Amino acid sequence: MARVDIHAHILPGLDDGPVTVEESLAMARMAARDGTDTIVATPHYRDMELERQSPRMVRDLADTLNAALRSDSAQRNAPSVRIFTGMTNRLDTSLPDLVDAESAITLNRTPFLLVEPPFNRAPSYIEDVIGRLLTQRLVPVLAHPERNIEFQRRPKRLQGLVNDGVVVQIAAGSLTGQNGAGAKRAAEQFVRRGIAHVVASEMHAVQAPRSPELSDAFDVVAELVDEQDAIDLFETNPDMLLEGRSPQREPTVSPRVRRVWVRAPSIKISNPLSERLRRRWRRRIRRLTNRA
Repeated sequence: MARVDIHAHILPGLDDGPVTVEESLAMARMAARDGTDTIVATPHYRDMELERQSPRMVRDLADTLNAALRSDSAQRNAPSVRIFTGMTNRLDTSLPDLVDAESAITLNRTPFLLVEPPFNRAPSYIEDVIGRLLTQRLVPVLAHPERNIEFQRRPKRLQGLVNDGVVVQIAAGSLTGQNGAGAKRAAEQFVRRGIAHVVASEMHAVQAPRSPELSDAFDVVAELVDEQDAIDLFETNPDMLLEGRSPQREPTVSPRVRRVWVRAPSIKISNPLSERLRRRWRRRIRRLTNRA
């Protein structure tokens, strides 16, 4: 099964993502080469509102891009991706009203709604807004909470939201350290605790820090927990969301119990290796050591 990316700014001209269809195609090609076959286009609602773009524009552009991708894939005889629709919605007090007005687009027309909290705080109204969304029979998918200072300092508050039914999406760039040390520590903690359900690229361009590539983040997760958990976060769980089904994760490490790893033997290799290959070798050695 290929990877499924549920948070991507890939539609041209709607927000701070690509400007042209050619840029969108380049992002899709990069994602396909990296092992992704499904992308959910999730432009920022706020940017569309400022430009007076209707939600219908998201679906029209997605159809246009899908047609261009099919043609491009056939010409190059190369793998392609499918583009589904969604939207990145600000988590504020007006969001339930936008849902009632049918201005907020869910992920692939399922009950799952991608919502983005502020970066520097977690206002007291968050629980109330999420509660209202749940009563509207929607399931909030909380985007990159590891980048929020409040959730970094108080992970129990995020745990409470998960207990209420919220789905947590981690940014790939947080796991690879491109969103800062605090976001990286929090992302790793959420993955270990089992309160992260999905990892997405949040792509904006072909360049880092928000590129379409997910492989480096996949390797980080596989080393933090195990490869099956990584497959769940990058493939199984996001695919379930697009089918309208809720993913489940059991806590991997209890906050009260410290996991003790068997230290793998140190190996010196004369030829330089990429960081991704180093992680893969360490993971294989750890697997063999644990079986011994």
